Amino acid sequence: MLLRTLKSNQTFHFLLIPVIAAALWFKSFMNPVLFPFYSDEDMMLLYQPINALIGKSTIVSNIFALLFIILLAFLILKLNVQYTFIRVRTVLPSILFILITSGLHELHAMHPVYPAALFLILTVDRIFNAYDKEVIHSNAFEAGIFLAIGSLFYLNLVFFFPFLWIGLIILKQKVNWREFILTTLGFIFPWLAALTYYAATGQTDELMVTLKSNLSLHQSFLKGNLPIQIYMGFLVLLTLLASFLILSQYDGKKISSRKYFKAFFWIFLISCVLIAANPAVSQEIIILLAIPLTYLISNYLIYMKRQIWGEIFLYILTAGVIYLQFV
Repeated sequence: MLLRTLKSNQTFHFLLIPVIAAALWFKSFMNPVLFPFYSDEDMMLLYQPINALIGKSTIVSNIFALLFIILLAFLILKLNVQYTFIRVRTVLPSILFILITSGLHELHAMHPVYPAALFLILTVDRIFNAYDKEVIHSNAFEAGIFLAIGSLFYLNLVFFFPFLWIGLIILKQKVNWREFILTTLGFIFPWLAALTYYAATGQTDELMVTLKSNLSLHQSFLKGNLPIQIYMGFLVLLTLLASFLILSQYDGKKISSRKYFKAFFWIFLISCVLIAANPAVSQEIIILLAIPLTYLISNYLIYMKRQIWGEIFLYILTAGVIYLQFV
């Protein structure tokens, strides 16, 4: 059974992460295409060198994206091993991340959200690492820096700034004013360096145009796309079921696990608000949304009473992702 296999902790299961990712992306490598960027979406400062390296090569774009997906999947696994918010050792969160993100075939090409997701995970790690520490100055400063660097790839990551403060408040009983200042300074410094670079090279006007485009252009990936609507609806169903289960488990979980899931909730909430409120946000936000969802849904599939339903849900999700590759 698929779920039973992924729940176990065999060493060879780590090989499933790149194998499953490559298998789900195989169709895209047979007919590779570049991501359909809107104007200036691929012109953020730190993404420009990657964009120049890829050029018009569709196959290089696909390879870069696949490598990022595999890297992110392993980092998701590392977070659970390090902080054990799911109390079992399993590759399931990584496999779910690959499944959820592979359902959107246009994201089988390189996009700024991939390096942004990497730095969001590093931000989460720095905040979670603050739990049970007396002095968290370095954690606060580094979390701000990592989030800012990520936003220089993908601008909409700036809207996750509240997560820095909220995350520290959740993880620490007492957060003094120095942590708030250090977090803010860490976030400001990379942007200050970027603004200085643009001013020194006489590209201030180009920067303003890029920022405006990345905040205002309208995107819609759900409208008129019935297969994607059904797929997203199924993810919403799993999210609701998983949320009900974790609420019922809440009092029985370790204090640290409660705090970690509460922090993940804010990543989920900010992502949902961006989908609803920001016209420039499109399907790429699913990469960020998938980070908390993988742990939430994994917890549901592992601890649900009737495991047969977990098997059915996992098979439906897998079949749906495969079907979407051919639509």
